Amino acid sequence: MADAIQFYEPKERYGFLSNFSLHSIVIDGVTWPTVEHYYQSSKFLAADIIARIHHAATPEQAFKVSRQYSKQVRPDWNNIKETVMMRGLRCKFHQHHPLAHWLVATETQPIVEHSFSDAYWGDGGDGHGKNRLGQLLMALRDELKNKHPYKLIRYVDAAQLPTQFGVFTMHGFIQSDNNVEHLALTYGKLDVTKPALIRLHSECLTGDALYSLRCDCGFQLQKSLETIVSHGSGALLYLRQEGRGIGLLNKIRAYHLQDKGADTVEANERLGFAADMREYHFCEGMLHYLEIDKVKLMTNNPRKVQALCIAGINVVERVPLQEGHNIHNENYLETKSRKLRHMFSKEDDFSLS
Repeated sequence: MADAIQFYEPKERYGFLSNFSLHSIVIDGVTWPTVEHYYQSSKFLAADIIARIHHAATPEQAFKVSRQYSKQVRPDWNNIKETVMMRGLRCKFHQHHPLAHWLVATETQPIVEHSFSDAYWGDGGDGHGKNRLGQLLMALRDELKNKHPYKLIRYVDAAQLPTQFGVFTMHGFIQSDNNVEHLALTYGKLDVTKPALIRLHSECLTGDALYSLRCDCGFQLQKSLETIVSHGSGALLYLRQEGRGIGLLNKIRAYHLQDKGADTVEANERLGFAADMREYHFCEGMLHYLEIDKVKLMTNNPRKVQALCIAGINVVERVPLQEGHNIHNENYLETKSRKLRHMFSKEDDFSLS
């Protein structure tokens, strides 16, 4: 199969599919260092053999210990081994969210364990094998791809992004319902036991890249990245929702109406749009990939807080983000406060120059 994904060694590109990959799993309250440890231990009923395999230093060692007791394998093993394997795989991919997203990202490509030494779980090296491990992984992929939150986004890839503030990791995603591309920029090591400092930032070409003073977007973007670096870790989700969701060219039309006296809400409505057409439901998939479920959210926008709460994300704190107030955006900021209920501090009086 020319387009097949082949895996075997854990350190290779698709090594996360291997049972030898160093991803622990918890089953019935017991932590196993790898799926291989769990699978090999399940062959036996004797507690001392199970303990030896459980405490093996590596998955390779767990495999070797199991072979030493091949004559003591439980009599029903051939009847239950695929059920045991599937349970281990489900635990691995459900308990390590990025792995599940990587698996779903393989879409419809055949998955093959390319093993010269195993013609049951692998392909036997020349394709004559049953490839049962690959088949179980594809079955698991089919289970996941239409489930929430995997169906919200599709992970693409990641790369380093050096910036003037620090070196971030840039993760790429595609929103499933409209194929729009989004980014997550992460900095430092995210501690999943603590609330992550994050920002949901909608794309604003004029503010982010062209230094516009008509809005506060570019200022907020810079401040968010600076704050995340100062904090030591965090994530910024860069959402491709230009002009509050109306697009760049319609945003120019809205700016033209603002030049003639309309405020930012009136301009959108005169063009036939809602004041704010952005959606945030798909962010749950991005945060799930990053294994973030509780956050300190940098925002002034109550809709973002509400959207994350609806998605099951625990917003433990709202961090105000008030940057870029100038004579060119006073009316814009005042409208956001009065009509869109953005939460600015009381000392901000946008009627003053």
